[in-house]
Amino acid sequence: MATTVQWAAERAEVEAILRSGIFNRAPNLESFFRYVCERQFSGEADEVKEYSIAVEALRRPPDFDQKKDSIVRVEAHRLRKRLSEFYAADGASHAVQITIPPGQYIPHFTFRDPASVRKGAKDAVAAPVTPRPTAANAEMMMGRTVQVNLRQAPGVVIEAPPENRPSPEFRRTSPPSPEFRPPSPEFRPPSLKFPPSLKFRRTSRFAWIGLAVLCVLGGAGLFWSYNRTRSAPPEVWQGSLVPVGGELRFLAGYHGNSFHDRQDRVWQSDRYYTGGVSMTVPAGRAYEGLPDPAFVRSYREGAFRYDIPLAPGTYELRLYFIETEFGEGNPGGGPVNIRLFRVDLNGKPVLDLFDALSEAGAPNRLQVRVFRDVSPAKDGRLHLAFQQSAGAKPFLSALEVLPVTPGHVRPIRIVAQKNNVADTEGRVWQADQYAVGGTQVDRAFVTGPERVLFHGERFGNFSYRIPVAPGKYRLRLYFAETYFGTKLPYAENNLGDPRIFNVFANGLALIRNFDLSKEAGGPTQPLVKEFENLEPNAQGLIVLEFIPVHNYAEVNAIEILEME
Repeated sequence: MATTVQWAAERAEVEAILRSGIFNRAPNLESFFRYVCERQFSGEADEVKEYSIAVEALRRPPDFDQKKDSIVRVEAHRLRKRLSEFYAADGASHAVQITIPPGQYIPHFTFRDPASVRKGAKDAVAAPVTPRPTAANAEMMMGRTVQVNLRQAPGVVIEAPPENRPSPEFRRTSPPSPEFRPPSPEFRPPSLKFPPSLKFRRTSRFAWIGLAVLCVLGGAGLFWSYNRTRSAPPEVWQGSLVPVGGELRFLAGYHGNSFHDRQDRVWQSDRYYTGGVSMTVPAGRAYEGLPDPAFVRSYREGAFRYDIPLAPGTYELRLYFIETEFGEGNPGGGPVNIRLFRVDLNGKPVLDLFDALSEAGAPNRLQVRVFRDVSPAKDGRLHLAFQQSAGAKPFLSALEVLPVTPGHVRPIRIVAQKNNVADTEGRVWQADQYAVGGTQVDRAFVTGPERVLFHGERFGNFSYRIPVAPGKYRLRLYFAETYFGTKLPYAENNLGDPRIFNVFANGLALIRNFDLSKEAGGPTQPLVKEFENLEPNAQGLIVLEFIPVHNYAEVNAIEILEME
């Protein structure tokens, strides 16, 4: 009877997990968990494979290829983490605890105290259990309630309603113990409902296998060509270790001549690395938010580290990521969370479970993380380690180390022009960068001492994704109306037609129904709007959105300064 009591306690713990809410807004994790538990209870644990989980639980198509899509491994990692967090908090006192060991997909049930298990099983399974009616589990649970009663009568240990009785092929996952007494013919163990359509899925799966094999064989040559560089041995940089005292910029995985971007910054070839392999990015793709159209050239991938010799001092560190392998339209395809990795700075994590694709919001879009008050370790080097958490291997596109005054970061000044400009105080404003959407054009009709800042604009429906370190910032936006409502020759058809738009920062409205020409006192008149106490979002960005209301939005220059 003890074995049957334990079996009931396992069932009760599964239901307790499902009722706990740890799978709220995570339908994939709930489907994964239900599937592997049902297979365990029905004695079909040996049928649980990465493919079966993907197709039957996560609803991947029959031609699912685990080499290209790591969704199962990623979701398994997330599920292990959710269970660990649950048993470290609300579930700490549970008599039965569920784990999924690394490298496996079958749940393991740990009984902390057999006496408390028997008592806990009676209490836990006596109440009706109604699974939460989410869209992800509606088909699986079929909207039914499971009632389990634990009795002491000889030969009858557990009873359940007829609709919850399993099919004749029901098999236990382990043989009964010596004291186990077979239940009466009326005994029907409760069952977590599983979609009736799965038998059809298994049948149709084999019907698709032939086609899938042909597709795989047809693409084998391309797949080998795409992945052959990953079999290369880890690389080690051989070069000078003289400490760097000024600005340092290099493109990860790049081994050509130094590259000058439109902001007049020099990016060197890859250096100071140990491990990983250099990957080349194919030309001809469209990228978003770049400092220069030719900025994307390569990346370093794998388990690697950088040990950068630096002169004593304080620095600002910028890490650049552009996901060019995974995401819709890229060779690896797949969903988000295809790469999860960790970055350690001088032995301490600064990014954990980092997903560059999800952070950027789209593939082929620049994502930059900024770290303030960075100094070399005691050995005079800045140590960066990239370690895999789940999915594909870590990567880095570029790195920037900039000397700063302790406690401060560098100001950001951007003009919507193709080249840098200097204002009357000699401050350099960098050429247009970090923009997504819109069009950059030249303008030359604004007068005044700082007219050089208004000789270009970005217009349309667009945004700027500007990376900053944690802190509070002052934002200045520079505007001038040089098209709508003017008497310029090319705008005669727009006489008297105003430009009205909204401006948002990280989702909060800064300006609504902004009539630029009216507020500036007429066309070609410069106008500066200032805002304070802006902070970066969770991705380390100040996202400025320019949304048209009537005609196009526009901006000429952007300035972001750290507040004292």
